[in-house]
Amino acid sequence: MNLAADFSPAALRDLALEPTGAPARVLAGDPRTAEHVLVAQAGLEVGVWEVTPGEFASAKPEAGEVMQFLSGEGTITHADGSVTRIAPGTVLVLEPGWTGTWRVSATVRKVYTIFDAPETRRNAADI
Repeated sequence: MNLAADFSPAALRDLALEPTGAPARVLAGDPRTAEHVLVAQAGLEVGVWEVTPGEFASAKPEAGEVMQFLSGEGTITHADGSVTRIAPGTVLVLEPGWTGTWRVSATVRKVYTIFDAPETRRNAADI
């Protein structure tokens, strides 16, 4: 059994994705998403995600996310008004509780790691 998976940036940019519909809170345009989950286990998910141009609100109430953008362009405006420019190579860390707005001008593809908030992990362990 192989316990490692090795992906080049080019392989991740070319990876086939499954359509997953539209973001939950579309504000403008007709953004569509697609995804390929690489790892899914309790409290952790790693994958590749893509969204076409448009604008949508997003929130991470019970999970955080680390993402590295492979392609595309746009901006993410955080609740405090600060703005992150989306471009290939950009790395962004969102803490649990984050909210903001995505404005995508060219289809964006990213590698992501979603992790449960520490409280969520503790509560799940108590069950």
